[in-house]
Amino acid sequence: MKTMDRNDHIRSGKIPTQLKKYVPSTLMPWNTKRAYHVLRRLQYGVNKKELNELLIQNPTDFIDKLIDDAINKPFVEAPSWIDVLPPSGDVSDEARKNYIKENRIRILEYRLNWLELMKTHSFREKMVLFWHNHFVTEIATYKHAPLAHRYLTCLRENCLGNFKDFTHKIGLEYAMLIYLDGTKNRKNKPNENYSRELLELFTMGIGNYTEDDVKEIARALTGFKVNKSKFEVIFEEKKFDNGEKSFLGRTGEFNYDDTIDIIFEERSTEIANFICTKIYQYFVYDLPNQSIIDSLADTFLSHNFEIEPVLRQLLKSEHFFDSEILGAKIKSPVDFILQIQKELNITNLKKKEKLQVKWLQELGQDILNPINVSGWRGYRSWISTDTLAIRWNLSDKLLNKKSFESLFDYRELINSMSDPDDPNILAKDLANYFISVELTEKDKDELVTILLSGMPDYEWNMNLEDDAIIWRLRNFVGHLFQLPEYQLM
Repeated sequence: MKTMDRNDHIRSGKIPTQLKKYVPSTLMPWNTKRAYHVLRRLQYGVNKKELNELLIQNPTDFIDKLIDDAINKPFVEAPSWIDVLPPSGDVSDEARKNYIKENRIRILEYRLNWLELMKTHSFREKMVLFWHNHFVTEIATYKHAPLAHRYLTCLRENCLGNFKDFTHKIGLEYAMLIYLDGTKNRKNKPNENYSRELLELFTMGIGNYTEDDVKEIARALTGFKVNKSKFEVIFEEKKFDNGEKSFLGRTGEFNYDDTIDIIFEERSTEIANFICTKIYQYFVYDLPNQSIIDSLADTFLSHNFEIEPVLRQLLKSEHFFDSEILGAKIKSPVDFILQIQKELNITNLKKKEKLQVKWLQELGQDILNPINVSGWRGYRSWISTDTLAIRWNLSDKLLNKKSFESLFDYRELINSMSDPDDPNILAKDLANYFISVELTEKDKDELVTILLSGMPDYEWNMNLEDDAIIWRLRNFVGHLFQLPEYQLM
């Protein structure tokens, strides 16, 4: 079998396809593998019904509709506890303990609700998760469930909008002010945490500013505080440094609004390259193709930092559909957890739903709590000897543990295959369904042997009431889930 590093030869400029619109052809047909590719990269997994519906559509029309829906579909209602404030200083210890307990329950509830949204509003929530790992905050720092909702709402409202406006808004989010010490940044005592990350991680990247720029911008961002009992962000004039500042080649009595304007005016090219690189890495491949990045950055600049045109150009391009890109990304824990549910048609984890959060924590992607301000590193960091074993154990539980068995019905999956009565065809159909990369004929023949598990193929009888057949199917699907190729998408 091939390894997860099968695409290490993909390097900047090595793939000849460019950003012209993908048109199915003999060389690049619209087929099952490319349809799987779209559903795994832009949504959270595949089922046969969606696959069959997609195959009869124009792929670029489908992508346009995904983006349109992400922009136009209304948001779900805010949680009932959105305006529940923390207890004031004069409440009893019992009331304070009750709030802490309820807040912990709400945070878990909110994580689970977000995972459900990822299943039902997939592309928009893919973008929300992308920006969560860009404009990073950690709920372990800001602590309160209503603030998590306000922060994610900011991401949701701006995830396909204007990046400059987005940058302006996120810096004034309560969660961000707490997380990066914006409330400690005041006149005569500037705190550089936010100004540094604004330049290094949020807009232009290392190498495009000086330490003096960081110091001077910190002064321009002074004056903000929060009212912790009301979850309000307040600008306090007396804590603002209204003196002259010099940064990025400009001098003046700059404030927060001025700073954002200047950053985007003086480093527009660097910002466009930085953001388009991250978008490319998220949806296409972790090693950037600079020729593609340059073209995307031109689009970003010509549309005044609008995110939507960049996504339409990239995701409808022949480059996105290139055979070298198919199966070239390692699944993140979120992709792994949600895709396996979709592929097995597990729509209701019932009392087991809380385990999703535990699984993600064990796999290294604790949603609402990225590992640090730089976010999850992704790529090969998703896979280690520990996390790979956890992935195997998790898939084994879903397939074999009695408490999960009722969640997965083999009938629907097997009956959706082209010829369940022929084990030679069934093994290859199941491999094509679960595995993103194209296996060799030799590999596929080996899979037939594993499915049969010693049974002659002429004795195969697809009877889903037969325990021996169910055992073979479970064993086979479990084997697929442990292949290196299954970790790719």
